[in-house]
Amino acid sequence: MFKRILQLLYPEVCFACSNTLLDSEGLLCTRCRLELPRPGLFLPRPNWLSLKFDGWLEYQDVHCFFLFSKGGRVQHLMHQIKYKGAQDLGRFLGIWCGAELNKYNWPDEYELILPIPMHQQRIQERGYNQAICIAEGIALSTHLPILSGGIERIKNSQTLIHQNRQERFHVLEDVYQVSDSSSFLGKHVLIVDDTLTTGATMLTLGQKIKAAGARQVSFLALAALQ
Repeated sequence: MFKRILQLLYPEVCFACSNTLLDSEGLLCTRCRLELPRPGLFLPRPNWLSLKFDGWLEYQDVHCFFLFSKGGRVQHLMHQIKYKGAQDLGRFLGIWCGAELNKYNWPDEYELILPIPMHQQRIQERGYNQAICIAEGIALSTHLPILSGGIERIKNSQTLIHQNRQERFHVLEDVYQVSDSSSFLGKHVLIVDDTLTTGATMLTLGQKIKAAGARQVSFLALAALQ
């Protein structure tokens, strides 16, 4: 009874559209689950996503779960995960994404999940690394281990939001440091992040771990800008 009163006073709303959720719904309403733009995890190559990576690094796959557009519902979701403490939402969407990977039996191709490392100062300010939340959800669905330690971000560079591709590569130069490559040596690593715009962050990390001995790398972003 008390729970019902609380629901009436403070109804749970959809993270994407802010409409009140039904009792049977959680985090996202049914309409948003059906309507959020999803291009498909496996697009024939070359495609708009692979073109962000081709020619820069030898890699196997690049995936995105949602399409990101300015002012859209997916942008709102990413904002909640990244800046508003919605860690459970990040895990939930990671679980959903991982379940879609399972439909293709693709997790067998990968051996480790590597969430994009965040500088320690940024973690202290925000309280968490959103890429880890997403990776935890993917791991729950795919049963892939998450790589923790061995590589860290040693430079807390300025925000990349307003910078073009070349500027981002310049800012990201030498921001990652490998301290122990034994955990990913000779393995196929799936690099995971929340959003992908130019691909510079993922490419920089992929280059670093391949140079340190990873056999292969692939990339997965929860959302990507087309």
